[in-house]
Amino acid sequence: MVELNILLNFVGMVFETFIIVISAVLLVLIIKKYFIKRHNLTRLLLIIFTCYLLAIIFSWISKVIVFTQLSVIQDGSIIAWMYNLIVDFRVSEFFVTIAIFLSYILKVNVFEKGYNAIHKYIIIIYGIFACVYVLIIYELDNTLLDIVAFLIVFIYMVMVYVPFLRRAIQSYRGVEEKVYKQAFLSLAIMSFSFTLIFLNFAIDRVLIFLGSPGFTVFYFLAWISAIVGIFGTYYGYIRPKSSEK
Repeated sequence: MVELNILLNFVGMVFETFIIVISAVLLVLIIKKYFIKRHNLTRLLLIIFTCYLLAIIFSWISKVIVFTQLSVIQDGSIIAWMYNLIVDFRVSEFFVTIAIFLSYILKVNVFEKGYNAIHKYIIIIYGIFACVYVLIIYELDNTLLDIVAFLIVFIYMVMVYVPFLRRAIQSYRGVEEKVYKQAFLSLAIMSFSFTLIFLNFAIDRVLIFLGSPGFTVFYFLAWISAIVGIFGTYYGYIRPKSSEK
């Protein structure tokens, strides 16, 4: 079983290496486009995608730790705590939570005239709760707590990205200009793809809880969804946006 776990983490490490390379290339392209025109929304998207890239990197680090069998003494120290948070995906979940909150700000700036006060506080309070849970509510080898963490972040994604998706589709249907339709479609693809990330991860964790060794097809679909979301936004929104006069 130990050998199988190491092998699966090696496969995950290789897979995530490709995901990181692709994400980094897209991020560099986005940075180049940002410096052409310096759109505020492009900068916000850049920060969001950077958070997702950091989430992938810390996920990759966790695979490296398991594959190399690097361990620390479980003495309750900060180092041991951070080690456990990285290995069990909690640091990645934290960066995803930050990205979701920033996506809410993006949604308001793109589609709304201002913040709905009640909704804003709900998003802020739930985001703080999610961050506290993924970083503090932790017990070594407690898969159930990990599943709850995934579900909490997934619910946060639904709270932000489902309304985002709905508004993007409405805007797509409400304009005739090709460049704007393309932009709104790309934002719809982004919101849908990002929602799929933690839905797939949550399913993967549930299957682990039920006895699977992990790294099911849902694990691979999760990070593929991230790439689809980033690429779709770059191709349909950021690249055309940087060409506007």
